[in-house]
Amino acid sequence: MREDEGQRTLTMPAWVSADGPESDIALSTRARLARNIEGIPFPTHARESDLKLSAAQVLDAVALADGATDRIGRLSVIHPSRLTEFERLELVDARIASRRHVDGGSYRPIVLNDSGTLSLMVNEEDHLRIQCILSGLQPMSALQTAREFDSLLAGKIRFARTDNYGYLMSSLANIGTGFRLSVMLHLAGLSFLGQAVTALTAAAELKISIRGLFGEGTKAYGDLFQVSNETTIGFTAKEIASRVRATAEHLVAREKEARRRISAEKKDELAESVKEIVSRVMEASVIQGREALAYLSILRLAAEVGIKPNITAREFNELLVSMRVGTSSSGGRPFDSMADDVRRAKLLKSRLSRPEQTVQLSFLEETEPNR
Repeated sequence: MREDEGQRTLTMPAWVSADGPESDIALSTRARLARNIEGIPFPTHARESDLKLSAAQVLDAVALADGATDRIGRLSVIHPSRLTEFERLELVDARIASRRHVDGGSYRPIVLNDSGTLSLMVNEEDHLRIQCILSGLQPMSALQTAREFDSLLAGKIRFARTDNYGYLMSSLANIGTGFRLSVMLHLAGLSFLGQAVTALTAAAELKISIRGLFGEGTKAYGDLFQVSNETTIGFTAKEIASRVRATAEHLVAREKEARRRISAEKKDELAESVKEIVSRVMEASVIQGREALAYLSILRLAAEVGIKPNITAREFNELLVSMRVGTSSSGGRPFDSMADDVRRAKLLKSRLSRPEQTVQLSFLEETEPNR
């Protein structure tokens, strides 16, 4: 198991590949298992000595799991408190960690496997938050990977639970299985036709939560929506996965129908929107995160119905994690600074000036100004 020594350059997370089922609409599937250590106060009520103890126990267990199976692979430990703000936000944009966690201070390490499919936040809202993120719509595969890691850690750590309520959490909304499954969907076609609210309202009536790009408390900028279970008690993990999958599949089908209708009836209207966006980008010296997401959403939709510039599903995902659109620590607003706005404008302008080419991006390939 490798420990970081401060600065770290991340590779693109695996979900960016856009090689999973339905990945033209379903960007990713995330399975998250929350756990707490018996006898230690929840992180929300813990002293620094408690956080130190829980982090030590978790990292001892992780060392035993390192390389234990092919699915888990080799593991690295990242300490956000040793990173610059720029580096911490890399983790947020890649959806490896939350802004709350990376800014939380000492004794909050992150464990990450080499493929970027599996990660663990230590001492966020709960002592452990295991998550597996895969490309496309893969609920059962994501659940199996998270469970495999959970089982290995459970061999070393005694988790807090009761027979009546299951696993105990800092939030009542998470007790029981501690399992939350979310699918990230790009519903630009439904939004373009003004049908997104109706489709998502129907999903919410089935006890499915609809959130924005970075989860709870964030808005759905760029027509990106997270579909996830509301409750973690009263259902098995497989039942939760089946329910979320069914809802996601329904929304994917509706989005496909919306895109077919746009191609048949509203292609000229969409082409005009693309022309306007390209003009704005080429004239802009700064572009804020919210604007960039809105532009990208339309450009990606246009590519799906054969309108240039052609932005592939993979490139769309790469741009999402390369444009600095992580959330701020309060209110879930997109994080922006003037340097980020300038860099974002240059990145989009470079892409649109070469519409016939796929731009190969490294993960946040430019370094922080004056770093």
